[in-house]
Amino acid sequence: MERCIGLDLGYGFVKVFDGRDSHSFPSVVGEGGSGTPMSLGFRKPRVTEDLRVTVGGKSYFLGDLAIRHSRIAHRGLSATRTEGNDIKILFLGALSLYCTDPMNTFYVVTGLPPGRMHMAHELVNLMRGDHQIVREIGGNRFDCNVRLDNIEVVPQPVGTFWSEVLDEQARIQTDSPLMKGRVGIIDIGFRTSDLSTIIDGDYAPAFTRTVPIGISVGYDGISSALATQYGLECETHTLDEAVINGSINVSGREVDITGLRDQVFGEVATKLLVEIRSLWQVAGYDHVLLTGGGGQVLEKYLKEHIPQLRLVDEPVSANARGYYRWAYHNVQGNQTAGDMDSGNQQRTADAENW
Repeated sequence: MERCIGLDLGYGFVKVFDGRDSHSFPSVVGEGGSGTPMSLGFRKPRVTEDLRVTVGGKSYFLGDLAIRHSRIAHRGLSATRTEGNDIKILFLGALSLYCTDPMNTFYVVTGLPPGRMHMAHELVNLMRGDHQIVREIGGNRFDCNVRLDNIEVVPQPVGTFWSEVLDEQARIQTDSPLMKGRVGIIDIGFRTSDLSTIIDGDYAPAFTRTVPIGISVGYDGISSALATQYGLECETHTLDEAVINGSINVSGREVDITGLRDQVFGEVATKLLVEIRSLWQVAGYDHVLLTGGGGQVLEKYLKEHIPQLRLVDEPVSANARGYYRWAYHNVQGNQTAGDMDSGNQQRTADAENW
C-alpha cells in the first residue's frame, strides 16, 4: 500500500511529512567517504543530524552532518539544481527517514517554484520507479528499497493553501474564509520567493510569479560584512545558526550581529515589496498568507506595509504539511470511489494543467 508523503525540496532546507512525523534538514550535500564520525557519548543527535546514505554506490552526508564533517559540501543554488545529482540524493535521503519495510512504496506530492513548473516532467521522470538506498545509523547499515509510482508536482506555495483549508483528516473546510475572495501567498525561500494568488479556491497563474529574492541575498550581505569587519569568510550554508541566534563565533568569542542582520534583511524586504506591488494590487486582496523559512525572518518588515498579512502556523513546514494532506485527500477520495487507477490518471492531468 502506498504511503503518503509531503516533500518540500527547498533551496535552504528539505522538509518532509507523513501525517505523523515531520523532519527538516539543510539542503546541503557532502561527500561521505572521509570516514564515519564517532559520537563521544555526550549527546544523542537528532535523526536528521546523522543522515548518511549511499545512492548509486556513492556515499553522502546530508544536512547538518555534511556541514560539520564533509571536506566538500555544497548547497546547490542554480535554477536547475543539477549539480552532482543533488535533487535525487536529497529526495531519496528524505524518504529514507520513513523506510520501515523491505520495499517501501510512497505516493509523493512535492512542489516547484511556479516559474520552474516546466521542469515538473523532468523531476517526475528522474524519480519515478524503484531505487535502492543504503542508510547508515551509528555503525549499522540498512538496505532501503523505495518504489515511486505516483509523484505529483505542484506550484510550491499551494501547499500552504492546502495546509490552511484541509484539516488534519484532509477534509475540505468549506467554511474557511480562504475559500472565497482573493488570497495572496508570499512564500519566502532561500534562493527565491514565490508570489501566488488563489481566487475563490482556484489557482490563478496570471497573478503568480517567482522572483530571485530570498534570504540568501541577506546571507550574502552578512557574509560580505563579516569578511570586511573580521576577516571571517563564511559559506552560506554555515550561517544558518548565526542568523537564527543573532551571533557568531569569532576567534573563540561570541559577536552580536543582530544589528547587521536586521539592517540587511530590512533591505531584502524592501526589494521584495517592490516585486509584490508590481504584480499585485495589494489593497484588493482579502488575505495574504506569509510562509516559508524566510517568512519568519521578514514578517516584521512586511507587516507594516501589508496590514492583512498573516504568518501561517509553522511556516517552515507548511508546504510539506499541505502536500501530505492533498495526497491523503486524494487517496481517501479514490478509496471511496473504488477507482484508484482513474484517480491516478486524474491527478496526473491536474498536475499538467497547473
